Amino acid sequence: MISDTIHEHMKTIQLIKVKSLISKAITIDPTDTISSVINKITKNNCYDVFYLKDKNVLSTNIRSLLNAKNINKMKIESFLYPIPHVTQNESVQKVANIMAHYRIRDVPVVDKNQIIGVVTSKQIIKLLSSKDNKWIKANLIYTKNPITISSSESISNARRIMTNKRIDHLPVLNQGKIKQVLTSYHILQSIIPSEKQGRKSMIPKTLHALESNIGNLGSTRIPLCSANDDLNKIINLMLKTNTTCCLVNLWDNLQGIITYRDILVLLASKLETQIPLYIVGMPDDQENIELINSKFAKILKRLQNVYSEIHEARVSIKQQRTGNKKEGKFEVAVMIIISHHTPLIFSSIGFDLSEVLEDLSQKLLRTLSKRAKNRSKDSIRKIGLPIF
Repeated sequence: MISDTIHEHMKTIQLIKVKSLISKAITIDPTDTISSVINKITKNNCYDVFYLKDKNVLSTNIRSLLNAKNINKMKIESFLYPIPHVTQNESVQKVANIMAHYRIRDVPVVDKNQIIGVVTSKQIIKLLSSKDNKWIKANLIYTKNPITISSSESISNARRIMTNKRIDHLPVLNQGKIKQVLTSYHILQSIIPSEKQGRKSMIPKTLHALESNIGNLGSTRIPLCSANDDLNKIINLMLKTNTTCCLVNLWDNLQGIITYRDILVLLASKLETQIPLYIVGMPDDQENIELINSKFAKILKRLQNVYSEIHEARVSIKQQRTGNKKEGKFEVAVMIIISHHTPLIFSSIGFDLSEVLEDLSQKLLRTLSKRAKNRSKDSIRKIGLPIF
């Protein structure tokens, strides 16, 4: 299958050690005000910032800060959350897994209890551009039918969509055509005052900006490609225009969008099962790793028995923790890719990972068994046989 071929093709990139890719990390302090952190983000043109607390790395990013209020007085501490980090000798594949799972663009590198730098998504994208990826086409990786927004809608509505859907790119429609792409960075810039305006004008300007229409806000320098364009062309377009997305068009109609994350998913972990299985966010403890491996191997085997047209499965696992707590709910989402059909997405959440996986197993089996039964009925109708 083509997903197996892609996985093998990416192995040389996956195995590269982090130490050759380290660049400067932008660090903050929990006592910093939100406004000072935003200024640091804009000055350094970064997406993620970090703070090391004991042995845990806490982080926040542009999208998380879109909902901040009273940014001049409020401390950044309430917006910080724990994320995994890597060491210098760990692999690009682990970095890509963290990026795809946590929807971040920089992964911190820790050595001797210090943040010594980050690996950026752009660095990994550049690595991929060095390979011959001309046989990997846009239609294998793009997100179909992306959410769009009208230029006449408010910036506040765009902000709500981004934070609720956890996305950073919104193609903007003007008279039925895509004229620009609005990003979370554009919104952040639009709601913060310039240094010349001073602190007193901060809150009124923020409220006024959010109530304003999107209008021409956004970037018009967004690369365009077709569904048959290859990965090398797409990456080169994104690097040349210094953008983090590419729009997939057909006769001026938007078909999809490709972001850094869509490309990084190509480097995600794959388990050896009959159906290709990719997992993002595999837990660190060996007990849960073994549970997930065995459980999904059994699930996919059962699924294949009831529905043979499954091309691959993608799993996202996240444990919801607050502060330094070791325990938290497991949030697991599964995407089942079926030929000639829209992918099926299932999710479940709970404290007991085994129960969460069992719940997902039952959901998958019920849905696909029903589909198989309906397909069987349709086949009988076509040849004119009675249905019992």
